[in-house]
Amino acid sequence: MIDSHLHQWQLARGWHGWNTPELGPLHADAVLADLDDEWAASGIDAVVLVQAADVLAETDWLLSIAREDRRVAGVVGYLPLSDPGQLRDLLIAYADTALVGVRQLWHDHPRPDALADPDVLTALRLLAEAGLAVDVPDAFPRLWPALTTAVRGAPQTTFVLDHCGKPPFGDRRAWTGWEADFARLVRNPNVVVKLSGLFGGSGSTSPATDAELDRVVDLALDLAGPRRTMIGSDWPMTRGTLGYAATIRRLTALLSRLTRDELAAVTAGTARAVYGLDAAG
Repeated sequence: MIDSHLHQWQLARGWHGWNTPELGPLHADAVLADLDDEWAASGIDAVVLVQAADVLAETDWLLSIAREDRRVAGVVGYLPLSDPGQLRDLLIAYADTALVGVRQLWHDHPRPDALADPDVLTALRLLAEAGLAVDVPDAFPRLWPALTTAVRGAPQTTFVLDHCGKPPFGDRRAWTGWEADFARLVRNPNVVVKLSGLFGGSGSTSPATDAELDRVVDLALDLAGPRRTMIGSDWPMTRGTLGYAATIRRLTALLSRLTRDELAAVTAGTARAVYGLDAAG
């Protein structure tokens, strides 16, 4: 199995300003060595490290971890997308690294429509030419219009919908809007759903019920299918609620309806294909 969404940070580096003491157990360093005791019990064979700061220094740091730790299959790092010329140069510089995707903290951007800027759309098309996917975090509801424009404006680019867009667990009125928007977006063949952030942290503002979790998974599998759906722990965002191995167990338990081949796709095959992990090594 491949965990397609795992974060790393060391607070002393000063890159993660959003990580404040108010976040309790999240306000502490998070590195792969913290998982050594749970690794064997998790059943995970490899991970994809995902950025949590919009700075190139973090991208370089994550890539250095990938070079040193064989558990890391690839890195979804930050690259600036507002200047296509700068991006072309960076894509050349990072061509022979473990970079397999690009992400920005679009949900923290002061402009909710930044993802649909003409220059950003050009940059997104360049990512497709470079064979890189783009992850979009916490899209619902603020980013949804711009994300829809981007998905349709860059049809050759693969968009990974982190945390299923952020379902509004516990809010029945908002849920109807999320479900309709999710269905419309995921029908685009260049959208991949990441089953991550479902048990607290970035993926929700209140605990999900079993019925809500089942509905999210059913929608993802019915609309995107197993070959456009992948799992991710979102560790360490579950600190204080679930351990790492328990998070993976809960994720896989939600997939009990799948056949053996479908399960293989969701737990590994989709991540390999979307992020080109076999080529990345």
